[in-house]
Amino acid sequence: MGGVDTSKWKPRRAQGTVINNTRNKFAWAVLAIGTASFAVYYSIISYIGGSDLKQRMRKDFLEQTEEEIDRRNLMRFSLLAPRKGDTIRKLLEDQETNRTEK
Repeated sequence: MGGVDTSKWKPRRAQGTVINNTRNKFAWAVLAIGTASFAVYYSIISYIGGSDLKQRMRKDFLEQTEEEIDRRNLMRFSLLAPRKGDTIRKLLEDQETNRTEK
């Protein structure tokens, strides 16, 4: 008896095999295509939208309204456990009524 022929066994790891190289190339291709399509899409949108679109995006994402600042401060400076949305709404309404009374 000659024993078991180990030359036909499959490798236990993918490292160093053809499928590993193919998988890596596919992953790099997906990343490259995704990055390129993202860049093209947003460059076309900014080109079509122009400065008006840029101003709207800055207003929506960069500028915070007074209500948003108050809400964040309520959550940031509360020493208790995080409050529920209803409680925060009630506190904001109370603050607003106090402002209108003054």
